[in-house]
Amino acid sequence: MAENLKHQMHLNAFLLGAGQHLAAWRHPESNIDGGFNLEHIKQLVQTAEKGKFDAIFFADILGIPPAPTPESRAQTVNYIGFEPITLLSYLAAVTKNIGLIGTVSTTYLEPFHLARKFASLDLLSNGRAGWNLVTSATDYEANNFGLDKQKDHTHRYEIAREYVDIVKALWDSFEDDAFVLDKSNARFVDPNKLHELNYKGQYYSVRGPLHVPRSPQGYPVLVQAGSSDAGQDLAAYSAEVVFTAQQTLEE
Repeated sequence: MAENLKHQMHLNAFLLGAGQHLAAWRHPESNIDGGFNLEHIKQLVQTAEKGKFDAIFFADILGIPPAPTPESRAQTVNYIGFEPITLLSYLAAVTKNIGLIGTVSTTYLEPFHLARKFASLDLLSNGRAGWNLVTSATDYEANNFGLDKQKDHTHRYEIAREYVDIVKALWDSFEDDAFVLDKSNARFVDPNKLHELNYKGQYYSVRGPLHVPRSPQGYPVLVQAGSSDAGQDLAAYSAEVVFTAQQTLEE
């Protein structure tokens, strides 16, 4: 029987601006505006879909790093681009099957906002959305949100664990068959299948419910990007996919 088993590799395309190499944007044939050229991005994603990739993945960072000279500041090509959920909403309309994974930080967006955005994307894409959970790591990102320094690493991951619990609970606001949609009997939704969260924790207080129907997947696919001990613990707790990169065989 084992001889009849089919082995299948799952492929995900990580798309980054003008290319992965720091100098890729200078290649004569590169798309130097790749991070914000919508036709270029659409072509890449549609090509990945034709090639039977499972998903495409967009990283994100909430600022541009400081640079010591004007020349080095000019080389920020891979930091310039669209906000991921906005971009993925467009790509949902020009693709049919490929998964759509976007990065959103737990540190600078309230959990209710994130739950609503990804539930909406999952509905718009007919069940193809994925959330790459990060906590943000740099002071220059913190500086864009009224902070002088980034929050402590351990503290950020403690917050993120509570955050993901809230988001998943909000995605459960409606049961799968909650919407009756019965005009003749004036029953839009079954109230017994609509659940308030009423969450009060160490970092958040969220009443709920989410005012978006339950998404096709129930929960969009959860991805976690982090290789620290705290990141690995959060991935084990919450994620279905781990996004990670090591530079040496020992790592």
